[in-house]
Amino acid sequence: MTQDIDRGRRRVLATAARSAAVAGLVPACALAQSYPSRPVRLLVPVSAGGGTDMIARVVADQLSRGMKQPWVVENQGGAGGQIASQATARAEPDGYNLMIGYVSTHGTLPAVRKVPYDPIRDFTHIAMIGGAPNVLVAQPSGPASFEDFLAEVRAHPGKASYASAGVGTITHLVFEGLKLATNTSVLHVPYRGIAPGINDMVAGQVQYAMPGLAGVLPYIRAGKLRALAVTGPDRHPLLPEVRTLKEIGIPHFEAVQWVGIMGPAHLPPAVVQDLSAAVAQVLGRKETADKLAGEGIRVMPMSQQDFSAYVAADLARWRTIVKERGLQET
Repeated sequence: MTQDIDRGRRRVLATAARSAAVAGLVPACALAQSYPSRPVRLLVPVSAGGGTDMIARVVADQLSRGMKQPWVVENQGGAGGQIASQATARAEPDGYNLMIGYVSTHGTLPAVRKVPYDPIRDFTHIAMIGGAPNVLVAQPSGPASFEDFLAEVRAHPGKASYASAGVGTITHLVFEGLKLATNTSVLHVPYRGIAPGINDMVAGQVQYAMPGLAGVLPYIRAGKLRALAVTGPDRHPLLPEVRTLKEIGIPHFEAVQWVGIMGPAHLPPAVVQDLSAAVAQVLGRKETADKLAGEGIRVMPMSQQDFSAYVAADLARWRTIVKERGLQET
């Protein structure tokens, strides 16, 4: 009879152990040791060939080597990144369906319009990769400094114009944020992408723009455009002579075109810890930093909790600008 009781206890304990595993209550170390046991899919919410795609492939290659499982990059562009974001939000939270999230998908886009996902609640913000500032640029014949820019646009409100990559893009919202911070009026001229806007700047059709660093750096180096300020927290090594807006005297204005790795909400904590640690290792390698620097990206290692807080704060910043400027789409 005692043996029957022992067998019964063992069956109960075994059932409890299986239930705990299903519920995600197994020790973190056990889950971490088993992950990943198969290829990891990394959705990129833009088409192949651009800067965000390059960043994804550099990091995925390094993670494949370090985690001993393939990281398969899959481009799923369209709708400003909404398609990939929604697919990730709805994916099984097992760590095998992740995405590259960036300032557009989880910042500026949901600040401007309703999207089919919640950028905070529907995701696990796993790891920051890095970011690059926007750069306020003018024509070489225009203002020689940020102070000259302010004097010019304040003397002639609404007469000067700036180019953006389109309504609701970061190149639009960042300039609107600058206008809000400096109480100035500059006409918005939206384009289908920032490249044609920069071309019109060079041709003298528009006076200003605030593109991302990578896209505008060749024009600055060639003397076709002049950099007046950068929006990052500190000076960028590729433009060490250009001051930040904070240095100039606009302390609460900062914008970074950040990129990170995200997954669906409710990922097992052990998997998140494993992924966060793996990305930290990748970002700590000189090889990675050098490759990302080619796109003007500086690595921004931070804890998973800090990354999640960063995304929430960034989204709140863009929503404030959108509300203050009346830019919310209905």
